[in-house]
Amino acid sequence: MPKKTEAELIAIAATLKAVGECERFAERAAAEGMHMLVAACEERAKALKPLRTSGARNAVAQRSNAPRAPLKTHTVAEQALAMLIEDYKAELPPTTYGALAERCGYGGQNNARWFGQVTDLIDAACALAGLPSFALVRVRESNGDVNAEAWLRSQYSHLRDRILASALAGKWSDEDFTKIRDALAVFSAHGFGNKRAWDYVWRQISMDDWAG
Repeated sequence: MPKKTEAELIAIAATLKAVGECERFAERAAAEGMHMLVAACEERAKALKPLRTSGARNAVAQRSNAPRAPLKTHTVAEQALAMLIEDYKAELPPTTYGALAERCGYGGQNNARWFGQVTDLIDAACALAGLPSFALVRVRESNGDVNAEAWLRSQYSHLRDRILASALAGKWSDEDFTKIRDALAVFSAHGFGNKRAWDYVWRQISMDDWAG
């Protein structure tokens, strides 16, 4: 029987029903060096603790407040990532937000803007995996430039030049792409859209180290 991938195990971790199960799962993951799986188990344990102690009211509130759009964003991010990887391996030039949206079946100017969130989710996955931003440099504005607004409104805006320089100089391997997919699986398991994904990433890594 083939060994499960880290992404498959992350999906399993999201279904665990008890904190103890999460802790045991995390211990086995740590022994195997699966750090993103460990993080997913820890997040699942945190999610279970209030459900165990706060009763049905909190459970209902959490369900009603759970965002729905991120699930669609994550699905499209996986689709878009596959296309960007294919282009990168074929040594094709970067695409644009509008062209990528069109290829994914979401044509129109509004969807082109939404694809900024899709690509931002991919780049959050890159950060979680400890890799330079991939989508930031592989998806450009219509004039061919990197997104002029990237990182300007972030609490880490002071790292913008370093993040861009690292991405522009970046080289990615098949192993790197697997890590990015696994990180997207972490976000999917928790229903994170791009903003919540970055909040999660900032708790997991040193942004100064990642910026290069």
